Amino acid sequence: MNPEDLSGILPPSIVELELSQQRERKIPEQVTSIYSSFRPTPLFRAEKFEEALGTNCEIYIKDEGKTPTGNHKPNSAYLLACLCKKDGIDTITTETTGNWGIALALASREFDLETICFIDSESHRKRPDRKKAMENEGAKVIVVEQDNKCSDLLALSADAAIEYTKKLKNAAYIFGSVYGYFVIPQSIISLEAKEQLEGIGKYPDIVVGSCGGGANLLGASAVFIDDKLNHRKQIEIFSTESELCPILTKGKRGLYSIDTKGFFPSIETYGLDGVVKGDYIGGLGSTIVASAAANLYESRIIEAKRYTSQQARKAAELFHKTEGTWVALETSYLLAGVIDKAGKNRNDSKVILATISSGINDTQFYRGLK
Repeated sequence: MNPEDLSGILPPSIVELELSQQRERKIPEQVTSIYSSFRPTPLFRAEKFEEALGTNCEIYIKDEGKTPTGNHKPNSAYLLACLCKKDGIDTITTETTGNWGIALALASREFDLETICFIDSESHRKRPDRKKAMENEGAKVIVVEQDNKCSDLLALSADAAIEYTKKLKNAAYIFGSVYGYFVIPQSIISLEAKEQLEGIGKYPDIVVGSCGGGANLLGASAVFIDDKLNHRKQIEIFSTESELCPILTKGKRGLYSIDTKGFFPSIETYGLDGVVKGDYIGGLGSTIVASAAANLYESRIIEAKRYTSQQARKAAELFHKTEGTWVALETSYLLAGVIDKAGKNRNDSKVILATISSGINDTQFYRGLK
């Protein structure tokens, strides 16, 4: 892409970030100041979880549940809100299944911006608390009814948000996943995790991340992918995904857009025709993935595997039983992957690193398990 391809679609500072070829970027001071109130997030060893699994592996957890919204979304939200403010934007619109909208509303309030969030009716039914949480942070929330013509819930909300934004002045629609501008701020997770592990003389053999749009996976593994690509370390990057939306393992390479209106330019990546009907999977239901994730999977830098809803729920229940923490629905698939890797390396002392988000409000998805 050229800057002209995104002119009039994204604010100039976000266009520059999206197309940047710099290896490292300095975080604006206003954002660093905000980050310092909750970062670095804790890293701990899940020893009781290890014991329950009967593994010799050491499992270290990077806890993004300790951010203001209980997940990794604020890492991107604060930077993007700051850049919008810098470029004279007054209103940010976005699509969300809930968590991204809460984070963006919180960040927008910090920079005196208006936020309008579009959430699909399925996500609103499954997570009714999210709408109220967004509104509590000052956002206006619009529920988008499902359309039989569009099975991609995020694309459905994106279409509605884009059409709404076109009628506003000094407004920008910011998609909350997939694109580089969203992924890049997430690398702060792995920057911190590497430093924290080095402080106790450890380096991961395996990094596990969950993949919907790819930001969580790429952010949690960015520094370690860099080490692997530059032959500094031998490390396994392992992505977990839902069998209902297997974006890496079943996705097809092609040109895809996050909306059906032709507003955003298409990117070359992996895509799916839609989400398979079944249990609600929240943010893992993206039918396109960040192009970096697609390229790294195709190059065998990233390994991926699908897990069922039942495997994910059992993993979440075991983690809660042993470590006392309910994880987010999306994180439960990650924990299924951790269990898988810890089992296959049961007799080896491998160091496994995983990043979790809080899921106290997602416990409804885990009820009924014996």
